Amino acid sequence: MQVQSSVAYPPKEPETQQDQPQDQKSIFKAVLDESNVAKILKVANQELTVPTTFPHSTNQGATEYIYEPATWWTTGFFPGSVWALVERASKRKMSTSFDDLVKVARKWEDAVESQKNNTNTHDIGFMIMPSFQRDLDVTGNKACQEVIITAAESLMTRWSDTVQCFRSWNSTRTKEYEYNDKDKYFLVIIDNMMNLDLLYSASLLSGDPKYAEHATKHAETTLKHHIRADDSTYHLIVYDATNGDVMASLTHQGYQHESTWSRGQAWALYGYAIVYKYTKDRKYLDAAKRLANYFMTRVEDGVVYWDFDAPRPCFWDTSAAMIACSGMLLICELENSLEYLPQVTSILKACVNGALTPENGATILDHSTVNNHEHANVRSADTGLVYADYYFLEVGNRLIDMGLA
Repeated sequence: MQVQSSVAYPPKEPETQQDQPQDQKSIFKAVLDESNVAKILKVANQELTVPTTFPHSTNQGATEYIYEPATWWTTGFFPGSVWALVERASKRKMSTSFDDLVKVARKWEDAVESQKNNTNTHDIGFMIMPSFQRDLDVTGNKACQEVIITAAESLMTRWSDTVQCFRSWNSTRTKEYEYNDKDKYFLVIIDNMMNLDLLYSASLLSGDPKYAEHATKHAETTLKHHIRADDSTYHLIVYDATNGDVMASLTHQGYQHESTWSRGQAWALYGYAIVYKYTKDRKYLDAAKRLANYFMTRVEDGVVYWDFDAPRPCFWDTSAAMIACSGMLLICELENSLEYLPQVTSILKACVNGALTPENGATILDHSTVNNHEHANVRSADTGLVYADYYFLEVGNRLIDMGLA
């Protein structure tokens, strides 16, 4: 199986900053403003009340972070945010030096390294890749190779030959349903598409194609069962662990089982862009673009609501917005095009104008929604969220790479 890591950018004929509309220039300037960097570093340099915990979401108002233990699925995003700043400092002058940023980033990276051995979660890609892949790419730190390969081995323990997928959750429960028997139920969520990046990287680093081969098999199975005929997506597929048959198609965090949870759609479009990046199989690029096109048909004046079918008025989800923007820019990079730049600009404008936190913000962005499903055990909406900031920073870095900011 062909696995490549190249991304073709900048575009062959980039839209120079001089050629950009003034409105677009001001939006991109706001995305890259140093005040956003200051918010990340303020949190990064704080003494932790509880050691080895990580920022996750905030209170409403986004002034104070709630921290989670190292085993929580989002632990990799804050270290990744600091590494995104390191990456940015390698490309342009910033108020904090490259070396100083590396020191802070390594402190946070060291705290999450133990998760490379975690076999209880499919989210090990989220835990490891935002830091260790960037560290490897930007500084050439060879120690990161072992971390990535070990993490990929941990994820491989969750593979099922019967289902042809990686198990996402061992069990799940809401006030509506419960699946707690691993021998009977095999649970796969659309988010899992984003953890395939870890496996492709491990194949490139180790020379062993098995990781990439299993990643592509997972993408193929997901293509068959998670994506509806209209290119919207299900959040959760419950497979029969004994024969691989689909037993149920559900949501866990969206509005209804047949609605489209916006963050799930964003994970999907970005995830298939990743699969295309490594395999160069246009089937996966076509899937990514269909998913992106559907996403944009449901965006309203640049605003991404937490579920595209939830009754209005309803909560935003700026994390879904930023994941989708980064995924669409990746598609542009891979194709040497600016096809999705108007759509990305529209979403960024809505977030810059309506979701940037004031100076006392713990996060850069407010108005994310973790889970607003009516039968959720815990509902969380309209807060700051660590991965909204992570992908916001990633979007800014992509704009720099593309010669647009």
